[in-house]
Formats: sequence, structure tokens, C-alpha cells
Amino acid sequence: MKAFAILIAGSVLALSTAAQAAPPTTRTSPSGEAYDGSQPDTTFVSTKTRAEVRAETIAALRRGELLTGELYPLDFASPMRGKTRAEVKAELALAIKNGEIRTEQ
Repeated sequence: MKAFAILIAGSVLALSTAAQAAPPTTRTSPSGEAYDGSQPDTTFVSTKTRAEVRAETIAALRRGELLTGELYPLDFASPMRGKTRAEVKAELALAIKNGEIRTEQ
């Protein structure tokens, strides 16, 4: 059994080494250049200047459209209204009266 495990381990090592030693395949990009596929073809050309992009970013920050950190975009236009202290006290008194909450231990 030990010999079989050694045979399998040797085969795996030989195959993985052979795969790493294989010459890289070269491809032709849409622009006609040869590359090995490790770098993507970046033929994107921006239509805006760096200053225009910065100005748009600053304007969006001032309008509150961009958040910092890992916050999920929230709707700041209509925040949820919480209960007042008096409403909470009234709700607690009603729950105690209805027997939903016991006050004695």
C-alpha cells in the first residue's frame, strides 16, 4: 500500500512539473500584437480628462451621492422616524397591562 502511495505521489509530481515547464502559448491581440495571455488587452481610451473626472467626483461627494467606507448606499432623503420617549413609555405600560411583560421577578 505504501509503494502504491509513493507511485501516485511521484506521478503527480512529474505531471505537475511537466505542466509548469511547458512553453507559454502566444496569442494575437485585436491590435495585432503577440502576447502570452497574462496581461489583458487594454485598448480603452477615455473620453474625459482627469480634471473632468475629479470635478464630477467632487460634485457627487458634495451632493452626498458617494459614501466612504463599507456603507451600503442609504436613502438620506427620507430617513425613518423613530419613536419618542413618551410613545415607548406608553407602549411599555400597555404591554405590562396586557400581561405581555411581567414586572415582578
